[in-house]
Amino acid sequence: MVEKLVIVQTKLPEDVLAELKKKTGEKTTKEALAKAIDHYLECSNIEPTPKVSGAKKRRSGRLPVYLNNIFEQYKITASND
Repeated sequence: MVEKLVIVQTKLPEDVLAELKKKTGEKTTKEALAKAIDHYLECSNIEPTPKVSGAKKRRSGRLPVYLNNIFEQYKITASND
C-alpha cells in the first residue's frame, strides 16, 4: 500500500523547537516533529492539551465603516443609473 504524504506547516517558537529536539534526541526539525507526532498518536497516557491563548481570530468578514459607506454610496448611484 502506498502511503499518502501531506506537507504541513506550523509556527513554533524557537525555544519550543529546541526543547522538542532535545527531548526526542533528533538533530533536525523534521525528524523531531515526526518522532513527537508518532509518540503522541501511539501513547495512551496523552491527555488533550488546552487551546493556546493568544491565537489570532479570523475577521468576521464585516467591512470597516468607511468602506461600508463607500459601498453603500456605490450601490445607490448604480441603482439610479
